[in-house]
Amino acid sequence: MHNPFQAAAEANASAEQSSAISGVPQILYIHPSKQGVDFDPGRLPMGRPYGLIPVGVIALANLLAEHGFKVCGLNYPLERLLNRQFSLREWLRGQQQARLVMIDLHWYEHCYGAIHTAKVCKEELPHALTLLGGLTASAYAKEILRDFPFVDLIIRGDAEKPLLELVQRLLGDAGTSRDPAGLLGNLDLRTIPNLSYRLGGEIIENERSYCATEADLDRLNFVDMGFLEHYERYYRHQYTIPGPPQDFDPETISGHFLSISRGCDRDCSYCGGSRSAHKVLAGRDGIVARSPAKVAEDLKRLAEMGIKQVSFTFDVVMLGEAYWRELFAQMDQQRVRIGLVNEFYQLPPDTFIVEFAKRVVMKHSCVALSPLSGAERVRRLNGKTFSNEEFWHTLTVLKEYSVPLLVYFSLNLPGETEQTFEKALALAERVYSFYPLHLLRIINSYHTLDPLSPMSLHPEKYGIEVSMSSFADFYKYCQLTCCNEPGARTGMHRGYKSVGPRVGSLQAMADKWDARSVGREMNWAPLPPGW
Repeated sequence: MHNPFQAAAEANASAEQSSAISGVPQILYIHPSKQGVDFDPGRLPMGRPYGLIPVGVIALANLLAEHGFKVCGLNYPLERLLNRQFSLREWLRGQQQARLVMIDLHWYEHCYGAIHTAKVCKEELPHALTLLGGLTASAYAKEILRDFPFVDLIIRGDAEKPLLELVQRLLGDAGTSRDPAGLLGNLDLRTIPNLSYRLGGEIIENERSYCATEADLDRLNFVDMGFLEHYERYYRHQYTIPGPPQDFDPETISGHFLSISRGCDRDCSYCGGSRSAHKVLAGRDGIVARSPAKVAEDLKRLAEMGIKQVSFTFDVVMLGEAYWRELFAQMDQQRVRIGLVNEFYQLPPDTFIVEFAKRVVMKHSCVALSPLSGAERVRRLNGKTFSNEEFWHTLTVLKEYSVPLLVYFSLNLPGETEQTFEKALALAERVYSFYPLHLLRIINSYHTLDPLSPMSLHPEKYGIEVSMSSFADFYKYCQLTCCNEPGARTGMHRGYKSVGPRVGSLQAMADKWDARSVGREMNWAPLPPGW
């Protein structure tokens, strides 16, 4: 089996982006599959493994490399996609020099998979520490450490300063392990911010005192992915197809999700990355944005690398007109032309659409609008403040500039009933009839409850009953939803349900939506068959 540590000496993650890694890294990174390791779906079709890596991981791996600590990264779902016979256990057995294994637990969909991956890592590399991080790990750090002894460490909130200090403490400045046998027993970790760990049977939670600033974010490298095995194939995985799929060659497309900010200033009902959630998880109040100049520099580098499309991780319009105008000015100054993907959280001003269209490679670009419902009352309840008339105006401007468009609805958000859903169907039909089909995709889906989302914390405000709140709840949810099953279309295992006499049947609503998609699936997607 290929060993990623046996590679050319001159490879460098921050330079030529080779997947060969010089030296022998003692730090591994694994992106888990939702289904865990070596999952066998039997006769059922396997559900989505959720193969996108949190963008902060890229910066963390590069930060460690800049300080002399090599990282070898593996996207487990991608490896299984490339080779169904790939064995994580065999791969780990070839990494006996590893002293730290980092596993992301950002999205709740990985609650089971990340934990199972940590278990497998501890079984194969008992001398290595396992470290979790991300929004979900931050929310449930104490519960995870209490219930899963093979998880050694969790970083809560922003991880740049804590991770670097941890690695320096563990491996030393020269990259040699200072704690080869005793694991945590020989280390003093009390001064590392944001760190949770287990010591002598007691769970220790250090003060969460580090929160990244704009200057911190501007110093980070969110571009280079040479630390990741098969990174060139991962670029294809990141591409958002802006039109009907048959119009694109999977062998030539390439994309990259680029971090432009952290935090949020909104509290949409369903979002576990809302302003209030970030305040609890990271101590951040509002948005911290990278400078437009740094973002433009990254766009230029990605374009020079041959990347066709960059997806922003936050709505650039929400950062303010001064911000996006400066970003476009910087792109002009650096002569950057590349495909861009931006999801509008509300509606953009017309001027943004005009300036956007001037600067992007439109074939590889798209924008997303999320009316969520055709009923304005339902839309407002869930955080979207625009009217149908305003939505239609924006659609008209986008059509004028031939901008590829994704339109998102949601079947089961608070306030949606069989009666209001008729308005969603009518709005979707109107969009389908109006917008050029070679530029359009309409998507509907069920929401599952996000940890720390406003509706999970204030169910009475939204007229719902919540059935998932603890880590154990989300862990069990992930175990139950590894495969595509009919229950996905009926609202099963979503963590909440709307209450009241007028809610109606989610199955009936799903059937109506899918009936409209028949014969036009390329533009009007049927509901997803899984979770």
